[in-house]
Amino acid sequence: MRHALFLAFLLPTFVSGQAQYDARILSYEGLGQVCDGMVQPRLKIMNQGSQVMSTCVVETWKNGFMNNSFNWELAVGAVQDEVRQPTFPPVEVVEGDVLEFRIISVNMVADEVADGNVLDVTITDDATELSTATVMLDLGSGAQCGPLSWSMNDATGALVQSGDVPLGATNEVWMTLSTNACYEFRVRLTDGGDIGDCLVRLYCEGELVHEVTSVSEGERRVGLHTGAVVGMNEPEIAGPVLFPVPAHDRSTVTGIVGNGPVRTMIVDATGRVVRNGSGVPGGGQLHIDVQGLAPGHYLLHLVSGGRSLRPMPFVVE
Repeated sequence: MRHALFLAFLLPTFVSGQAQYDARILSYEGLGQVCDGMVQPRLKIMNQGSQVMSTCVVETWKNGFMNNSFNWELAVGAVQDEVRQPTFPPVEVVEGDVLEFRIISVNMVADEVADGNVLDVTITDDATELSTATVMLDLGSGAQCGPLSWSMNDATGALVQSGDVPLGATNEVWMTLSTNACYEFRVRLTDGGDIGDCLVRLYCEGELVHEVTSVSEGERRVGLHTGAVVGMNEPEIAGPVLFPVPAHDRSTVTGIVGNGPVRTMIVDATGRVVRNGSGVPGGGQLHIDVQGLAPGHYLLHLVSGGRSLRPMPFVVE
């Protein structure tokens, strides 16, 4: 009996000792598409060991061959059950490549629990090429769709901007991203369901560049590679002019080419759409009603002939 009690006393210490140095890969957070010929992996890793994790060696394999071994050094150690998202060296890839990530050691000690040490990721396709660095998201949640959650992430998978679309609501979001850079747009059905009744479209220069029609495993990711300029080309940038500045009750845009209808959208300094409208220019001019807007800085977006003109800043007094 005494011997059994002694073993029962030692067992917890023995078991906990087997998991002093143990890390686990929870998920892949980097881009899943080829962008500019490569991807830069980002993993969500949890320290499951009882010791504070200060280093972690992770190998990256491509199509069955080791690509690199990276010693991730944490500036501040991760305690047990703490999750971090390190970024790893970029890997040259093409569509269909399979990347495999393997945890080798924690604090220079071989990882003690094999479970969760390996994760495979297939690079799905090429990123969508954009002509500029300005994109517009057209989002809507229908009766059969359920609420949406979306985010824009940079080349490492880090969050740039995110938002939610409640059930039955619509949202139009404009973003000016860095030029000649890789991004990933992610959309999720918050409560599950079918995205068939949802509206999820990405526009660049007024043209539809991608429409999300299906979501697998609760999330859809779309890779993007922005162009080398912001907005339109030089002739269009030199075109429309907005006056007066500052504005009071009405502003006028002059220099609009064509007599077709023009969609207008006014965005405040926080990026919130405060007014949508439309009009038909006369003599190349279009009047914009700003009455009732709070004093401050705004951005006017115009879509003419299916193309987005450069955003124009203005001030309301």
